[in-house]
Order: sequence, then C-alpha cells, then structure tokens
Amino acid sequence: MLKEKPMSKMFNDWPEEPLEPSWITIGNFDGVHLGHQELITQLIARARKDNALSVALTFWPHPRVYFTQSVEGFYLNDRSEKKELLAQTGLDVIVCLPFNQQLANLDAMQFMTRLNEVIPMKGLLVGENFALGKGRQGTGDVLQSVCMQIGVPCLHIPPVMLDGERVSSHRIRQTLDAGEVEQTARLLGRPYVLSGTVSPGKKRGSKLGFPTANLYFDLQRKLPRYGVYATLVEMEGRIYQSVTSVGIRPTFDDGRMPSVEVLLLDFDENIYGKMIHVKFVHFLRDEIKFDNVQDLIDQIELDKTDARRILDYGI
Repeated sequence: MLKEKPMSKMFNDWPEEPLEPSWITIGNFDGVHLGHQELITQLIARARKDNALSVALTFWPHPRVYFTQSVEGFYLNDRSEKKELLAQTGLDVIVCLPFNQQLANLDAMQFMTRLNEVIPMKGLLVGENFALGKGRQGTGDVLQSVCMQIGVPCLHIPPVMLDGERVSSHRIRQTLDAGEVEQTARLLGRPYVLSGTVSPGKKRGSKLGFPTANLYFDLQRKLPRYGVYATLVEMEGRIYQSVTSVGIRPTFDDGRMPSVEVLLLDFDENIYGKMIHVKFVHFLRDEIKFDNVQDLIDQIELDKTDARRILDYGI
C-alpha cells in the first residue's frame, strides 16, 4: 500500500522552536498561480535532493493591504484558501507571518538573520523580481549579498511566461477586471473560485420563478467584472451547473454594495447556511437595467440556455 504524503505543517507566526535545515521560498503567493507553482516545484526538488524540508514563508495581511488600509476587492484567495492551495503543492512547512509594523521595519539583513535563526537555511529560492525588507530594499544584488554573509545560496528563477507575458497576480486581476475568466483559469491552472455561505436575500428571484442563492463572501476578495457568468458550484462534494450574477442589480438596487447571486440549474432545495464554491467558467453578458420585470425573466431564460450549452459542450 502506498503511503500518503504527510500534510503540510502550518505555523501562523514564527515557529517557537527552530526547524530542521530547510530550503525556503518567500512571497505573498496571492492566487498560488502557475508562477508560484513552478517556484514551489523547484523548491521541493532541491529540498529532497539535500534531504531538507521545503518551506514557504508568506504573510497576512498582504503588505499592500497593510500599508494602504484598503480592504475591498484585492485578494485572489482568502487566508485559508491560500494555505490550502499551498498545502496541495506538497510543501513540508507553511509559515504565515502576521504582517505588522514591527515586521515592516526590518531591513533585509535583519529579516534574513531572524529567519535563519528560526529556520536554518540550506538555501533560498525566489522569483526573479523578488524583494524584501524595509522599503523593499532587499532586491536581487542586496539579497545575494545578505545571503552570502549568512552563508547560504540565494537562487532566483525566471518568471513563468504565458502567451509571451509573465504570469503574475497583477495580470490575473486584469483578466478578472475584463471578465476574461477563461484566461484567468489558464494563469491560475484552475478556475477562479469565490467561496462563501448562502445567506437569505430579498427573495426577488423566487418571486420571479428563479430562486437564487446569495453568496455571503469576503469583501476583501477580488470580484470578476460585473456581469452574468456560466459557473459551476461545488457543494458538499457535488458539482452543479449554474448561472451567477456579479454586480449591483441595476434593475432593482441602482448602485448599492456588490452582490453575488447564484442560480443553480435543475435544483430546488433550501441551502441557506451551506458553504458553496463558485467556479467561474465563461462570461455571458454585462449587467443590464431592464425596463420591466418580464424582460428580465426572458433574459434569465436565455442566460440559462447559454450556460447549459457552454457547460455541456464548451461552445
């Protein structure tokens, strides 16, 4: 019988006791996209070759969120999703440091010295444009010098390219802003997902004959472009075809907080309070402000037909 690989060990701050010698990578890993995955694959290979641990060091909140105090519409993953995605790569250890002013004040030498005390390094493997330390002054040459003084190798890997452009979290956000969720999925290596519990809404969909599930989602999460999408919903281990509307419901609300409403196809059960995972497959159309309710009903029927065709046949 094959042995199951042990689960990644998780730390939500510096480990209290020093770990075994490790190959380490450092980053925000927002999205855990193809570039992150390649970096981690190479890290794990080097760790195994040296009989060392593979360790990813990350931060929460994201430094950009910490410094700007911006909370809405940024993260590609919430904290728990990021940890789960990192764990799925096969890493031995994941350390998520609280990003605060004390950490932000450390320069590259101070940070790397502290890191090496807690996680003795066999080596550091990072992306080509990586920088750390106060004011991000620990760029390539500086980081190389710091690692040399500590006595560990510092290796940079080139970026992963797709269609001639670098895979990055910023690029993924751009595809979501454009509603190009197929391209988002290519960059991530999986569909973009919004997760949350189903909360009671105003039941307008039920009154129209289309009961929808209102997703209670983290407002820090990046939403795709406002519009209507063909989606797949994972709930309690099963997959359901669905149509998902992202936006401000202009026919009714005119500019209130954004909402995510999911219409599960061929499904009629009460799912309030249940956790669902909405996978975005294809952009169907922009939000429309309808002149009357019947026009809205007719359009929803068209959306359902279009979504079924795309989800069944990909066209």
